[in-house]
Amino acid sequence: MKVVFFGTSDRSVPILESLKSHFDTVLCVTKKDTVVGRKQVAKETGVKKWAKEKNTNYIEINSLKGNDLQHVLDEIKKANPNYGVVADFSFIIPKEIIDLFDIRLINIHFSLLPKYRGSSPVQFAILNGEETTGITFHVVDEKMDNGCILFQSGYKLNGTETSGELYDTLFNIAADKLPEVLEKYSQGQITPLPQDIELATFTYSKSHPKSTFIFKEDALVDWGKKPEEINRLIRAFDPWPIAWSYLKDLEKSKCLEQKVKLKKHIDKDLKVKIYKAVIKDGKLSIEDIHVEGKSKTKWKDFENGYLDSAN
Repeated sequence: MKVVFFGTSDRSVPILESLKSHFDTVLCVTKKDTVVGRKQVAKETGVKKWAKEKNTNYIEINSLKGNDLQHVLDEIKKANPNYGVVADFSFIIPKEIIDLFDIRLINIHFSLLPKYRGSSPVQFAILNGEETTGITFHVVDEKMDNGCILFQSGYKLNGTETSGELYDTLFNIAADKLPEVLEKYSQGQITPLPQDIELATFTYSKSHPKSTFIFKEDALVDWGKKPEEINRLIRAFDPWPIAWSYLKDLEKSKCLEQKVKLKKHIDKDLKVKIYKAVIKDGKLSIEDIHVEGKSKTKWKDFENGYLDSAN
């Protein structure tokens, strides 16, 4: 069975290895290198790195429009695949590609659809304190995460994982289940089931309500929230964009277990990133913190450098 893979996530390697072990991965479609950091270094996607290492044909694109779209269509036709697999891809799959595969283009979504359609299902599962999430294999159609369901597998959260850790876990589960799902579907042993549209929810950004992506503004801590809610936000936005606040708002917070009174000479408008916190006696206790312009540090070191010892 010949398969085309669409993905950009660095976590895709288990899925790619699963495809390679069981099928003929004839093409990978991924995003072009991004420029990161102050030195503007080009960063390859994990999919591109894997394809280069395994001598697998791949295409890099900036979009799925115009010349990029035509290039992808030409390469898919040339590869003549039986199936396409999509996992954490950065682009909406257009009708032209969907039509090439008919009902043989399968998306792996990291929630139990129809719940949490969109680009941030893992973050929203943590943000909302879900006890269970999972993965869904579904047929791709023209609407967002709307196609008929082929297979679902649930996963119980432990209440301490970050979104990075949860994504890693779910990618591994998906990689494990993928060969059986593809084989059974290709042999007519799976009947696609329509989703219940009335139960559909979406991962719309709080700061950009028309998008289901996560933005830096979404990670701003509201210290008026309950400690448990703030802790979930910290875990949900790790490894990106990382929960953040202004120093002066830490001083105003009433939900922290730690006492915060800043030294007089400290710029209270500085931003801080909060990497890790725990709940102690019903309040939030910060463990790892990063002040703008400085290095990430433990709370004790932050306390010595920024807080008034007379407090």
